[in-house]
Amino acid sequence: MAIQRLPVTSRITAKMCHSVTLDKLLASVNLGLAMVVKQHNHNGRLRWVADGRINGQRKRRYFDTKAQADSWKKLQHKDTTSSVWWLGLSNGDRVDMMNAYELSRKEGFSLVDAVHAHAVFGRGVTHLKKMTLSEAVGHTGTDNRFKDKENQEKQSGFLGVKKTVGVAKQSLSTMSCVLRNFRDYCGGQMQCRLIMPELIMKWVMEGGHLGKKWESVTRDTYVRVLKNFCNWLVRQDVIKENPVLKLEAFKVDPFDPYVLTPEECRKVLILCREKHFDVLPLLSLNLFCGIRPSETKRLRTSANRRDSNFDWDDKEVRFAAKNTKTKMPRIVSMSDNCITWLNCHTQLQMPITNANHKWNKFLQDARKELGYDLWPHDCLRHSFCSYLLRKCEDLGVVALQAGHTERVSLKHYLKQVSKAEAKEFWNIFPEKLAA
Repeated sequence: MAIQRLPVTSRITAKMCHSVTLDKLLASVNLGLAMVVKQHNHNGRLRWVADGRINGQRKRRYFDTKAQADSWKKLQHKDTTSSVWWLGLSNGDRVDMMNAYELSRKEGFSLVDAVHAHAVFGRGVTHLKKMTLSEAVGHTGTDNRFKDKENQEKQSGFLGVKKTVGVAKQSLSTMSCVLRNFRDYCGGQMQCRLIMPELIMKWVMEGGHLGKKWESVTRDTYVRVLKNFCNWLVRQDVIKENPVLKLEAFKVDPFDPYVLTPEECRKVLILCREKHFDVLPLLSLNLFCGIRPSETKRLRTSANRRDSNFDWDDKEVRFAAKNTKTKMPRIVSMSDNCITWLNCHTQLQMPITNANHKWNKFLQDARKELGYDLWPHDCLRHSFCSYLLRKCEDLGVVALQAGHTERVSLKHYLKQVSKAEAKEFWNIFPEKLAA
C-alpha cells in the first residue's frame, strides 16, 4: 500500500501548528499552568469542569456550559503575574520564602501577619529613627565659663533636653562626662540601635575610652546614667528597648562615712576663722547643721523675713524646694554652737561673693592642716549626722534634719562615735578655742 504524503504547504502548516502548540504547552508548564475542560458527572448531574494545576496547586471549577468553563480557563492562563514573580526570585529567596511559609503555618499565623507585627513592634509604631551616638548625646549649649561663646556647640540631644527641663548643674555635668566618655569609646558615628548589653559591659569593665580602673560605685553610677540616656532613646523611637535592663546589677561596696574627730573639727574651725573668714558661715552650717555645701551657697539673708532663709527667733534655716538637692522643702534647726559661730560675723551677709572659689581654697588648706592626701568626701556633713544621731538617738530627727531617709541614717551613721565624743562635739564654741 502506497503511503500518501501531504503537500509541502500542508506539511509546513502542520509543523508550524505543532510548534506553536508545543511552545504554548511549554510556556504553560513553565508557568505552572496545566488545565483541561471536560464533562463530568457531578452529584448525578452532567456538568462541565475546568480541572488542572495552577502554580503547583490543584484547582477545579464546575460550570453549566462549556463556554463558561473555557472562559474561566483562559482567564487563569492570562493571570501569570504571581508565576513570573516567583520565577524571578533567586533560589535562596525561594528557600527563605518556603521556610517562612512552613513556619508561619506551624505557628498558626500568615506571613502577612508576621510582617505587620514586625512593622509595629519590631521597628516602632512608625519606624525606628536613625540617630548617631553624637547626635543623641548632644550638647548642653553655651557655657558661660568660656569667652568664645559664638563657636560653642548649640544646645541639642539628650544633654540639651536635660538642661531645658532644669536638671541641676552638678547632675548635668556628671551626665555630660559619662555620656561623652561612652560616645568616644564607641565612636560618635555609631548608630544608637547598635548599643548592646555586651558593648556596655565591655565599656564599663575596660574603664571607658581612657582605660581607667573604675571602682564598683563608679561603675554603678555610670551605668545608671546610661540607663537614663537609653530610656530617653526609647521615648524618641530610636531604639525599641533599654539594653541596660539586661545587665546584672553591680554589687556596690558598703559605704563607710568618714567622721572627723572633735579635735579635727577644732583645727578646721580655727583655720577657717584665721585664714578663710569669709566662708566661716558656710563651714558652720555644714558642720553643725548638716546643710550640704551646695545648699549653703544658695542661702540668703535679708531684713525682710519672707526673703530670708534664716529665722533667728525659732533658730531655724528654712529651705524652699528649689534650693534643696532633693527638690523638697526642708527646715533645719540651728544648734547653739552653730549660732555662736555665725555670730562671729557681726553683720552676716549671704550669699557670699565668689563662694565656690573661696570654699575650694579653704578645703585645700584644711586637707594640709589635717595631713590628708585627699579631703575625705563630704566628711563635714557625715560628722554632723553621726554626732547628732549619737546625741538624740532618734533616726527620724536625723533624717528630717539632714534631708534623707531613716534607712540612710541607720545604714551609715549608727554608732559611728561615742557619747563622750558627741558631747565634746556639741560643746565646740569660739570662746573655748585657743586663738
